[in-house]
Amino acid sequence: MRSVIWLVAPVVLLGVAAGLAAAPPRPAAAANCAGTATGRVPLTELGAGAYKGHAGGLYPAGADTPPAGHLAAALARAAAVVPLDTAGAPAADGRVTVLSLGMSNATQEFSRFVQLAGADPQKHPRVLLVDGAQGGQTASVIRDPNANFWTVVDQRLARAGSSAAQVQVIWLKEANAQPGSRFPADAFPAAAKALQDDLAAVVRVAHARFPNAKLLYLASRTYAGYASTALNPEPFAYESGFSVKWLIEQQVDGDPALNFDPARGAVRAPLLLWGPYLWGDGLTPRADGLVWRCEDFTANDGTHPSPSGRHKVAGLLLAFFKSDPTARGWFMADPAATPAAVPTFDPGSVPTAPSPPTGTAASPTTSATVSATTAATATTTAPVATHAATPSPMASAEATPTPAATVCMDCGRGGPAYLPWLGRDAAIEAAR
Repeated sequence: MRSVIWLVAPVVLLGVAAGLAAAPPRPAAAANCAGTATGRVPLTELGAGAYKGHAGGLYPAGADTPPAGHLAAALARAAAVVPLDTAGAPAADGRVTVLSLGMSNATQEFSRFVQLAGADPQKHPRVLLVDGAQGGQTASVIRDPNANFWTVVDQRLARAGSSAAQVQVIWLKEANAQPGSRFPADAFPAAAKALQDDLAAVVRVAHARFPNAKLLYLASRTYAGYASTALNPEPFAYESGFSVKWLIEQQVDGDPALNFDPARGAVRAPLLLWGPYLWGDGLTPRADGLVWRCEDFTANDGTHPSPSGRHKVAGLLLAFFKSDPTARGWFMADPAATPAAVPTFDPGSVPTAPSPPTGTAASPTTSATVSATTAATATTTAPVATHAATPSPMASAEATPTPAATVCMDCGRGGPAYLPWLGRDAAIEAAR
């Protein structure tokens, strides 16, 4: 998978992005545009049902929201996210660095997210987004604390004017290359369990390197039915969702190797949560309208995201951070404001950084540094649903309060109200 130049914006998004190792040289293979569906059910819709004997849902018991105790701990940690100086001490002029870690797909998607967030006036000016994901860096590679991957991450943080001590939020999206070479496609859950083990090692390395990281959001793969190579096709892309689900459940069940609570012993990991769930069954619309078209992936392999595919993931990320109760309090300049809709995809537009919100001070890093290889930003917006604010020290005199609205735990996972282009895509497919 190809590398993408990193982007830096005022919000530091700590994301661990998934990375697939580069496959051996081979002739280019065109995307398999006939692979429009697999018949598998997204984890968010599987609920109490099962896949090959394993329960669905993002969290235990088929649920798509965290158990009450885990959510309460996450909200408490989210409320403690405040700007820090480079030594890790609270500072009004410090940063909340959000970091992504992972493979080529992750860096391509996160760099697009940096563009969207950097152009969004609702983002808190103290939030700095740093793309640490890198091409070819799979979970099995970066689980090694001595991997060069981590040296590059440190270099990117330094170039962004940040430090390891300022990283408080991470987005992790990972996978392994050519899992079919080790595990038969019908041998579930072997490959998913192996990825779970790799992810567990990665989050422990992340804690060791970024001890102030309070929250780590995970993602599984997008749809891979159009893939024309063995890099990471179906069913492995779908089944990576179980790797994430089981990893989080491992922490929820109190595994000391993933402990986040100092009251329970040595801390080994940040608190783990799902970010937006990305998998959908090709052209079969998800309940929120999400579909994955062949055009959403590069024509040469059907695996890497095209500009429209990058925009979809970036849009899901932006909607999630602006609406999820564990994120909006530190991500939004005004957590009580109604989140504006994610812009629809417009391949002809160019991103620009917005002026700071009323009453805020401009920062030297409020503009995103845009990679020449990333997709152009979108420009149109639409009305969106409302959400309640989560009280946070980040909401200060910098923001102008607006009335609170209704809490929606799941809105950030996608939906026509926040992401009008999801419904648009579903309508396009229905008309075909």
